[in-house]
Amino acid sequence: MLIVRYVLLAAGLSMDCFAISITNGMCRVKRRLLTAAACALCYGLFQGALTCIGYGAGSAFAERVSSAGHYIAFVLLMFSGVKMLISQEQQEVSELSAAAVFFSAFATSLDALTVGVSLCALSADIITIAAVIAGVTFLLCLVGFLVGSRAGRHLGRYAGIFGGCVLILLALRVVLQRQ
Repeated sequence: MLIVRYVLLAAGLSMDCFAISITNGMCRVKRRLLTAAACALCYGLFQGALTCIGYGAGSAFAERVSSAGHYIAFVLLMFSGVKMLISQEQQEVSELSAAAVFFSAFATSLDALTVGVSLCALSADIITIAAVIAGVTFLLCLVGFLVGSRAGRHLGRYAGIFGGCVLILLALRVVLQRQ
């Protein structure tokens, strides 16, 4: 039952993406379903691609990738969270930007990079695993976005504050995990 293990690995890797997708769903967007699918696709592609890149880098770079990756993720998530909090003061409901999705997709996928290095050491079937990771991440992020969309309507102007706080907490978690 390797596929069950792959799905569990993918679900674990995509929890940060799921949480951010909820906050993304709370933002003001024009084509909600299309935006949800595009965001979910971005997160899924980053998770799958960085797993493959980590696999390709192999164990020779494992220490460098894992140590620098956490700090890069911290900076990107913290920046996105603070920016969301600041923009919240300027408007009633924050708008979702492509740059915010791109940076958060990259930042949350750095764990996938280190997992890819580990999978290299195990000589795992990277194509199947990366496809499962990308697919599960896509589905979870799509659901997260739609859940956030509903919550955002009820929370109104507090949605941006909530989203910014979630990003900051994720950034702090990344740093605290390293210690």
